Amino acid sequence: MERSRLVLALSIAFAAACGATPAPVAPPEPVPTAPPPPLPSAMVSASASVVAPPEPVASAAPSAPPAPDPGVFPPPSFAPLVDRTKKPGDGVWVAVPEGGGGTSPAMLRTTAHPHAIKGHVFVAIVAIDLRRIDLRLVAGTVEPASKTVPEEHRPGLVPADDLADLIAVFNGGFMAKHGSWGMMLGGEVYVPPRDEGCTIGMYKDGALRIGAWPALKDTAGTMAAYRQTPPCLIEQGELHPVLLAEPDTKKWGTSETGEREIRRSALGLDRSGRTLFYGMGEWVSARGLAESMKAAGAVSAAEIDINWSYTRFLFFGHPAPGEPLQVTSTLVPKMKFLSQGYVKKPAERDFFYLKKRR
Repeated sequence: MERSRLVLALSIAFAAACGATPAPVAPPEPVPTAPPPPLPSAMVSASASVVAPPEPVASAAPSAPPAPDPGVFPPPSFAPLVDRTKKPGDGVWVAVPEGGGGTSPAMLRTTAHPHAIKGHVFVAIVAIDLRRIDLRLVAGTVEPASKTVPEEHRPGLVPADDLADLIAVFNGGFMAKHGSWGMMLGGEVYVPPRDEGCTIGMYKDGALRIGAWPALKDTAGTMAAYRQTPPCLIEQGELHPVLLAEPDTKKWGTSETGEREIRRSALGLDRSGRTLFYGMGEWVSARGLAESMKAAGAVSAAEIDINWSYTRFLFFGHPAPGEPLQVTSTLVPKMKFLSQGYVKKPAERDFFYLKKRR
C-alpha cells in the first residue's frame, strides 16, 4: 500500500512537471543603432537650405586634409599636363628671389609642358601676390597708336616715384594696327574698346579684373586703366570654345610667316582676384598657353603680346652699390632688351610693371 501511494505520488508529480507552463523569457536588450553618417561637406555647402548634420562620432581614423583655398597665396601645385613630355619640377612652385619676401615670397614660378609630343614646348608661369605687389600700365611713346593723346602724355618710362620699388617690367598688348584692341589710361582713351576684346581692367581702388568687355563695361567709370587683347583665352574657368574646336586657329595671332607655335604671353587671375599669373610660352600654340594658365589656377586669362621681339619679362635691380637701376635677370633665356630700357630709355610699346605695395 505504501509502495502504491509512493508510485502514485511520483506519477502525479511527473505529470505536473510535464504539463507546467515555462516561465516567460525576457526579450533581448535592443542593439543600439549608430547615428547616420554626416553629409559630405560639398552637399552641406551647396545650398543654404540644407540642414546641418549631427555631430560626427569621434573616430581613430585620420581625417582627410582640407582642400586648398584657391584664394590663398601661394597657389597649390598642379600635376604635369602631359606625362610623355613632362619635366622635373612641372607644376611645383618655387620662390622668385627678385620678388623678395624671405620665407614668405610674394612671387613664385613654375613650368608647364603642354604639348603631347614636343618636349621643347614649355610655358614659364609666374604667380604674383597682389596683396603685396601692384600692377601698373604705361603707354609707349608710339603704341598703341592714337590721334587723340598728346605726345607729352606718353613718356614710355616707369614713373620716377616708383623706381625705388620697381620689381619687374613685362610686355603689354598688340600694336593698334593688329586688331585695334582698346586701351585707356588716366581717363584718356588711346583706342576705343571692342566688345570682342578681353579686357584687363585696373580699378581705382586697386582691384583687377579680366574678362570680356560686355561683362566689365558697366564698371568702366571706376577704372584707372584698361588694356584689351584678343578674345579671352579663359573665362569663368573655361577655355574659349574656338580653342577647343580649332586647336590651330589663327584667332590669337601668328608670326610674320604664319607660324602658330610661337612665343606667346598671357595674364591671368585666380578665382579670388588676389593672385595674378603671367605666362610666357616658347613655341606654344594659343591653346597650349591657355591650358597651362588654367592648370596654374587662372580662371580668366588674356593673351597679351606675341613673337620673340615683343615679349619679355625683366627683373630690375642694382647689381652693385652705386650702380644704376637696370635689368638684372630675365624670366627665360634669349630675351631681347636694353639694360636700362623702361627706366632711362623710353619704350615705344606699352608695358606693365610690378612694384612693391606700400
